[in-house]
Amino acid sequence: MDDIEAYGQLAEHPFPNPPSPAAPPARRSRGAAPVPQPVAAPLLPKRRRSHWLRNIVLLAVAYVSLALFTMVQPIAVPFTGVKLAVPFPGGPSLVFGLPDRPYNVLVIGLDRRPSETGPSRTDTVLVVHIDPHAHTAAFLSIPRDALMEVPMPDGSYTNDRINTAYVYNWSAKDGSAAPKALMRTIEHNLGITIDHYLTWDQYGAEKMIDAMGGVDIDNPRAFGQADYSDDDVHVVPQQFAQGKLHLDGYQAVAYGRIRQGSTDFDRIQRQQRVASGLIAKASNPLSLLRVPALLKAYRGAIDTDMSLRQSAGVLAMLKRVPDGDLKTKSLGDAAVSCTSCSASIQLLDPAKTEAIIAEAFGDKRAGARAAELLAAAGVTP
Repeated sequence: MDDIEAYGQLAEHPFPNPPSPAAPPARRSRGAAPVPQPVAAPLLPKRRRSHWLRNIVLLAVAYVSLALFTMVQPIAVPFTGVKLAVPFPGGPSLVFGLPDRPYNVLVIGLDRRPSETGPSRTDTVLVVHIDPHAHTAAFLSIPRDALMEVPMPDGSYTNDRINTAYVYNWSAKDGSAAPKALMRTIEHNLGITIDHYLTWDQYGAEKMIDAMGGVDIDNPRAFGQADYSDDDVHVVPQQFAQGKLHLDGYQAVAYGRIRQGSTDFDRIQRQQRVASGLIAKASNPLSLLRVPALLKAYRGAIDTDMSLRQSAGVLAMLKRVPDGDLKTKSLGDAAVSCTSCSASIQLLDPAKTEAIIAEAFGDKRAGARAAELLAAAGVTP
């Protein structure tokens, strides 16, 4: 029985055949030709896959990313004042929705008290001129007491200080009425076409500057005010030493607002100093880390007809301008006091106004046009 079972298992799983012994090499007789041996076929090299399409796509993505980054944050060349940006098809006008030509943004600073609910005094009138092709920019300040032909809500004009345009045309139903009236005033008297406006008060300015981490300035002379107050209630003394200073939001606003012991022309120069310091601060690559806080402050502090995309574009264009090419000019240098006026009013000299605007905008025709319109309005010395 055991033999039968063993036989069955053997039938199902037979022993493997033992390997056959290698055949001995054939012996050949003398003079016989050698027997050819089989030769293995050579291995062909593996065909490499072409990745040209993938590489082109990666290069395109890298180029676009670098172009967009340098459009917002140009790369500074070490040991020089040069900033480089990768060109982008369509340029800033396509990316940010801004004009593909030199354009102007009106910055309106309001001196607003917490208890005020109606129109506020226009404390700062600043035209920001940007040339996106030449990568140049200029700040042109206009004295708030400059006499001009001011539009009224009924379409007529009256001779008054430029800062009254905002008050006369303020509307609780239309927040753009007052800024647009100030835009028309500048266009009517100086021939400067304003493309967009941006309005803020001292409290909004304080929040924006704090969101930027403060501002660094070079103060040419020491000054201050012992009874300074931003609301006519709480007194916070302000003293500014000569030299390089780092100011927080409250201090920076006070630096530009103090009138004691100074003139409006001094205030304009101080405000421009703060504005230039903010642009320099924004040009630091580390400023990108402050974007979330800056956006939050911006939404609560700024009233403008620009979209967030356009506002970012204006800042990006200012950051691209080399420090030496950012011009700061003031029509206060063309102003003379009106001796026959009952109030404190400044008259703009046409010849000086022409020279200042021509230099600020790099356009002699713009300066000549401003002088012509001022004379036609009859608001000159």
